[in-house]
Amino acid sequence: MALCECCARSIGQASAGVSLLMPAVAPLPTNHEPTRVLTTHESALARPVLFTTADVDCSLRRDGMFTRRGRDRLLAALCADGTIVRVRRGLYARAHANGHGPAPWQVAAQLAPDAVLGFGTALALRGVAPPAGVGSRCTYFTRHGTGRLGVVWRGVAMCPVSHPTALLRSGAAFVETEVMDGTGAGPLRVSTLERTFVDLLERPRLTGAWPEVLRVVGTFPELDLDRVVCYVRCLDNATTAAKAGWILERCERQFGTTRTVLHRLEALRPRGPHYLSRTDRESGRYLARWRLVVPATL
Repeated sequence: MALCECCARSIGQASAGVSLLMPAVAPLPTNHEPTRVLTTHESALARPVLFTTADVDCSLRRDGMFTRRGRDRLLAALCADGTIVRVRRGLYARAHANGHGPAPWQVAAQLAPDAVLGFGTALALRGVAPPAGVGSRCTYFTRHGTGRLGVVWRGVAMCPVSHPTALLRSGAAFVETEVMDGTGAGPLRVSTLERTFVDLLERPRLTGAWPEVLRVVGTFPELDLDRVVCYVRCLDNATTAAKAGWILERCERQFGTTRTVLHRLEALRPRGPHYLSRTDRESGRYLARWRLVVPATL
């Protein structure tokens, strides 16, 4: 499906942003003696909060010191003396005197090359009231997301979820995302408020029950509704379009929703009745304008 002008512009801006590559590890000492390498490892790890084995390989190759065995011995020694901590295979964190190290969202952003922090994690980073329980998990989009909890860092579980299928098909996984400063952990790609608003409606199970979704929506600041509609169109999901239309009509005063915006979403609604929740098809009110069946309690 062809991308609308707003989404195409968003992808272009994302591509022109800061590279997703992690910061290079500072050069290791040129002396090839292993003991010398270990005694000067502090300078090699002085800058990055997080780094990968690829970063270390790059630094060692630059100084003509690379061997797989040598790299593995170096990392094992640094882990053993508490200088660095292994987050998972291939990813390491610089240890801190207070024992804290990088924040969970910094770790999540580096767990996949196409990671996009989303849902409650994105809201927390942007200063919007996140859903209840967001402090126990960190959610990010990635092509190979399973939806199952993975690595646990500082008591927070990483939750990788798949990019929307329509975005992968059109090569637009980074549409409506922005690159933010990772404060020493490399750049972070984070979904915009407009995208997060729609993503919450498309996958409400990642937020909680619908009352919780509506509570979170009520904390959103002003949105660019043109971008909301463009992103809904990119998802190519009629039910999501109906949900967005229903919420924007319901919160007309909060978001300053115009008739034009609602008409554009109406054009994307389902051809027949759809339930608000695919898994919980309880009877309720039928909203003819949106061809949506909504629980009577909402």
